[in-house]
Amino acid sequence: MEARALIEQRRSSASLEDRINRLRDVGVTINGVRYNYNFTQISAATGVSRSAISMFANGHMKIRPEQEAKLNEWVTAIEAQAESEVLENVHDAEMENEAPRAFKREIELYKTREFIEATGLLEWTREKRKMCVVIGYPGIGKTTVVREFAQRVQGVHLMTCRSTMRMRDLLDTIADSLGIAVGGSNDERVRRIQRELTAREDAMLIFDEADHLYNGWDVKKFELLRQLWDETGTPIVLVGPPRLEEILTHGSGRANLSQLYRRKYEIKLTGIKPDEVREILAQYDVEPHAAAELTLIATDARHGGMGNFIEIFGMCLEAASGATVTPEILAGARCYKLQG
Repeated sequence: MEARALIEQRRSSASLEDRINRLRDVGVTINGVRYNYNFTQISAATGVSRSAISMFANGHMKIRPEQEAKLNEWVTAIEAQAESEVLENVHDAEMENEAPRAFKREIELYKTREFIEATGLLEWTREKRKMCVVIGYPGIGKTTVVREFAQRVQGVHLMTCRSTMRMRDLLDTIADSLGIAVGGSNDERVRRIQRELTAREDAMLIFDEADHLYNGWDVKKFELLRQLWDETGTPIVLVGPPRLEEILTHGSGRANLSQLYRRKYEIKLTGIKPDEVREILAQYDVEPHAAAELTLIATDARHGGMGNFIEIFGMCLEAASGATVTPEILAGARCYKLQG
């Protein structure tokens, strides 16, 4: 399949509006430089007014056929340049080692540069006994980072929050993770947990999907965690999507989280980089055009990122059964995922 055919394949499953937004939000790499095209730049390149592009891309207005044709022609040209570079890099990587070698056949934990950096920052948070917030889009690897850290480091307690959690549920979850029995009123539970945390110098609490602790108006569960950190010095990490940052920044009305927000240290995960995906795929038997498309999937942080990549690539490896992962196998895996 040629680069142009690959672009046409992608265009068939994405609207022009989505492709324009992708160029703005995700960007493309051309000649080794990353470009994110805003509506003003697209307007200057196509002659279509910025306001019309903005309304069109956000689904608020249809544009004239001739305007749509200009936008489509320009977007296709940019995509072709980016795709050509991806294919060249994949081809070069394959040519570097022509000797037959054994390819990997299983998905594994990929310790990307961002993974290593985030793990290091979590260790720093633990050593300095700080409160930390890990932010990133779904599928970007937040849970993978904190889960691996909790498995490797003694004294780290990883808990998953639920939208149905009441204050007592949160306290019981913390107590269960610490392996202690609590009872009585919420205040008695808090004091028992505080005594336990004060006695454990190696304890660290991580709350995944922490945005579920906010029910639309009540921020008391967040204030409880801040209080535990203030009074025991136990490192606490909150993990969640960008919505969590919005909650911690603004809270709700009178019930704001300014005290917590001032104290927190923040880690923002932005996703794996194209060169890292290519390094991963070079260890597997993947046809270059399929590798190029998988690279685009993995680096699309706003639409599943590495989580999406691992799910789709895992299905590809299973379907290939030790043979080469082809564009046809990839197309089948993507279709299966959409149906699921």
